[in-house]
Amino acid sequence: EFNAHQSGGRIISLDDENILLTIGDYRSRHLSQNLNSVFGKIIKINIKTSQYKIVTAGNRNAQGLYFDEENNFLIQTEHGPFGGDEINLIDIEKIYKDKIQNYGWPISSGGEHYPSVVEYNPNIYKKYPLHKSHINYGFIEPIKSFTPSIGISEVVKIGKNKYVVSSLKDKSLYFITLNSKNELQKIIREEVF
Repeated sequence: EFNAHQSGGRIISLDDENILLTIGDYRSRHLSQNLNSVFGKIIKINIKTSQYKIVTAGNRNAQGLYFDEENNFLIQTEHGPFGGDEINLIDIEKIYKDKIQNYGWPISSGGEHYPSVVEYNPNIYKKYPLHKSHINYGFIEPIKSFTPSIGISEVVKIGKNKYVVSSLKDKSLYFITLNSKNELQKIIREEVF
């Protein structure tokens, strides 16, 4: 089922020595949870030594990645399957402590497998169950899950705790505001244009 459409590929600078690269699962779902593979991961690459480390696992197809230096976290946007596009927060301190943060794909997701995939492989939910809870299975919950999918794309910061996320599918911009960084991060306001 290898599919290059699920390849991710956002690159951002983390610091003077490291960049971050998102890599999709290429529809090789099992590799997202396999720590011997870079598929379905975000990796930190040292630009001086060319060495890399996995910083997140359980990603499907990350499209947006923004480093909010003021709040010291990353915001990542990710295409879900049939529904379940996500906005995730990634803890910078855990990156520097080499703690891999896991976002659950393909064990947990707000979406479902595409009907054509289920028709082709009726046992797919046994292997990749797509539980609706992330935290109950030891994963990090997204701060937002879109069902139906919006074709989520880039994310940028536009003000203190304010961000805009673009949508390819419905050709819209989603303006979101997060609460104070001293609290558990969550969206407290959302507007769509």
